[in-house]
Amino acid sequence: MLQWLKQTPLVQQGESDKEIWIRQDAAETQSFPMDLYLGKKTDLLTLKKNIVESVKEKVKYYQESRKKLYGGEHEKVEECPVTGISTDDATLVANIYGAEYVQTPDTGHVYVRNRPTKRAIHDFYLNDVTYAATYTDKSAAESRLNAIAVPWCDWMLKVYEKQYGRRPRRILDVGSGAGHFVEACRRAGLEAEGIELSESSRQFARDIWGFEMDGRDFTTVTDEYEGFDVVTFWGLLEHTPNPGAILQAAHDVVASSEGGMVISKLPRWNSLSSAAQRLNPDTIIRHIDPMGHIMLFTDASAAELYIRHGFKPTAAWYYGMDVYETLMQVGHLTNAYEGFTGSGAFQTELQQFVDEMRFSDGITLVGIPK
Repeated sequence: MLQWLKQTPLVQQGESDKEIWIRQDAAETQSFPMDLYLGKKTDLLTLKKNIVESVKEKVKYYQESRKKLYGGEHEKVEECPVTGISTDDATLVANIYGAEYVQTPDTGHVYVRNRPTKRAIHDFYLNDVTYAATYTDKSAAESRLNAIAVPWCDWMLKVYEKQYGRRPRRILDVGSGAGHFVEACRRAGLEAEGIELSESSRQFARDIWGFEMDGRDFTTVTDEYEGFDVVTFWGLLEHTPNPGAILQAAHDVVASSEGGMVISKLPRWNSLSSAAQRLNPDTIIRHIDPMGHIMLFTDASAAELYIRHGFKPTAAWYYGMDVYETLMQVGHLTNAYEGFTGSGAFQTELQQFVDEMRFSDGITLVGIPK
C-alpha cells in the first residue's frame, strides 16, 4: 500500500529546517530532501475592517448559501482526486453545511463526496457577487499587496534562486484573483502574467493595477505559455474537481524551461484550524468551507499529487491563520469577541509557534520537473 513517511529532527526550532520525505509503495522507496520554511508573521486584524460585523454577516451568508447548494442537485465523487482510491473506502470525517468530507486511507486526502454539479460550482465562482467582493475590496488593495503578495514574491525568489542560482525570467500565476501577486512580481522587476476566469477580478486588475489578465481556461492554452519558468497556484487546486489536470498543464508549461518550478499554496487538513472548526461546524467562513475548499490536503496527498504529475517536491512553507480562526470560533461560542479583536500581536507570535510545529492550516509546496 502507498505510504508517505518523514525523517524529522526531534529538536525543532526556528524559522527554517530540513526533512526527508519518503514515499513507499510496492515497487520502490523514494526519498526527497526538503527545505522547510516556517511562519509568515502577519497581523491579520490590521487587514480587516469592522471585523466583528463582517464576520457575523459572513457566517449568515455562508450558512445560507452553502446549505442551499448542498441541499440541491449534487453528484457523488466516486474516487479520490489524488490517487483514485474508491470513495467507498474513505472515512467520513466532517459534515459542514451538508457537505460530507471524507478521508482516504492511503494519503489521508480529504474531499467532499457529495459535490454540487460542475455547473453549479462554475456559476458560483463566476457569478456570485458576495464571493467576488471578498477578494476585490479596492480600499484594501495596497495593504493586501504588501502584507500578502509581496512576501509571496520574495519567498518565491528565495527558493528559486536557491534551486537554480538565478532569478526566474517569466512567471505565470494561475487563478490570480484580483492580480495582487502579478503586480508584486512586476514591481520586483519580473515578467509576470495572470490567468483568471472571473471577469470581476480581471476588471479589478484593470482598474487598480492597470494590466489585463487572461480569462481563458488554463488547461486549454498551455502551448501559449510554454517555457515560463514558474507557474504558481496561490489557492486554486483546492477549488477544482480535478487538480491533477491543472498540475499536469503546469508541467507542460515549465518542462521546457531550463529552470522549471511549480508552487502551490494549499489548505492543510492536519491543523489547529481544522480541529477548531470540526468542534464548531456551524460558523465556518474559511478553511473547511465546502465552496471555497472542496478538498483539503495532507502533506502526503500534496506530495503524491506532485509525483503523479511529473514534479519532485523540494521545499515547503508552513504558515496559517489557526490562532485567528480559533479565537474567532471562541467568539462565536461565547458571543464575546474582545479576546479575538484585541489580541493582534499575541495572535501573530502564537501563530509563529504553531507554524514552526507544522500544525498550520496552510502549506505552500514547491516542485521541480522530474
